[in-house]
Amino acid sequence: MNMKSQEICISEVINLLYFFVYPKGNKEEKEVFCMLKKRLDTYFEQLIEEKRIPGCGLIVQKKGTEIYHNCLGMADIEEGRKLDDTTVFRMASMTKLIIAVAIMKLIEERKLSLNDNLVKFFPEYPEEKKRVRIRHLLNHSSSLGQTEKSNEYAEQVFDIHDTLEQRTAKWGNMPFDCELGESASYSALVNFDLLGRIIEVVTGENLDDWLKNNILHPLGMMSTGYFLSKEQMSNLAPCYISENGKLIRQPEHNALFDHVTTEYGYCSGAAGIFSTLKDYDRFTTMLAYGGKMNGVRILSEKSIEQMCTPYQITDKECQPGCPWGLGFMLFLKPERSKIFVAPGTFGWSGALGTHMFVHSDSGISATFTVSMGDLDGAASFISREIEKIVFEELA
Repeated sequence: MNMKSQEICISEVINLLYFFVYPKGNKEEKEVFCMLKKRLDTYFEQLIEEKRIPGCGLIVQKKGTEIYHNCLGMADIEEGRKLDDTTVFRMASMTKLIIAVAIMKLIEERKLSLNDNLVKFFPEYPEEKKRVRIRHLLNHSSSLGQTEKSNEYAEQVFDIHDTLEQRTAKWGNMPFDCELGESASYSALVNFDLLGRIIEVVTGENLDDWLKNNILHPLGMMSTGYFLSKEQMSNLAPCYISENGKLIRQPEHNALFDHVTTEYGYCSGAAGIFSTLKDYDRFTTMLAYGGKMNGVRILSEKSIEQMCTPYQITDKECQPGCPWGLGFMLFLKPERSKIFVAPGTFGWSGALGTHMFVHSDSGISATFTVSMGDLDGAASFISREIEKIVFEELA
């Protein structure tokens, strides 16, 4: 028997064991779950074999039952380190979802309002910035950091070693990209860095500490934060790109926003969070269950519903049929963008390919981790295929 035949036999045995042992469900449900596992495993194994990715991890849940959980391939090719549940990933813009939840939590505590303006928290900013409200930052309609006009200004004054306070202090004279509310284009950096600094101003704590004390640690996300311990550093997945059938490791200074992140940490409202597959899935599960997980309530169901309400104020959507909520992209008419999820799904992605989505009505949620520098974030073909497989099998 050749190696390929052995691998096929082993795979069939694993699928058979999966049917009898895991997860819980009747015969029909188990058959569905087994088909889901077979399709996902086959897809990921193909990507790894073709050297499109070194490895990845995915958790899928339905109504509180973990029906798929697998880590495949390598975290670090050069070191021969396999990818597993302890592998640490740069979550990039999936940081924004945590920040959005933090803002809503402070609103519930009556420490903030969606109608609070920027000058309330940045008194040195010019009066014209009073027009920008917290809701504009959350739904990417602030007209700041949305086109080359303001992004060029932000880049000119950007310094990776700045604290969040120092960085946002430089943005008072940032020009508006257009009339406030005229566009709802994605703000990769500015909007959520401003929100991160607002959290610090209101709470009197640095962002990393406040998030850990009020969201991350209560959810059991003990391996999540902006700064890595030595042990976590040793488990970090380096960034790769796929080129001509080869996986090419990227230097650390190119891993995220072309800035060093691993040596210093990068405390930002827009990016910078490190996490593991299991850790971040706790956050995803909390959202899927209306703000609560394992008896710990982070947000009220009303706040989650508010976040999932479309706040698109023009027809200029980031993606057709997918307006912004408060921090999330909402897939209301996903077929318009050829996205194969059930209408009502919400989620977002990170620049290095990480992804999450939730469909509350069916109880389906998923968290995906990978570390690739050429997957186009929210437009990743891998994320789209995962969504397609999951909803074809489960919805």
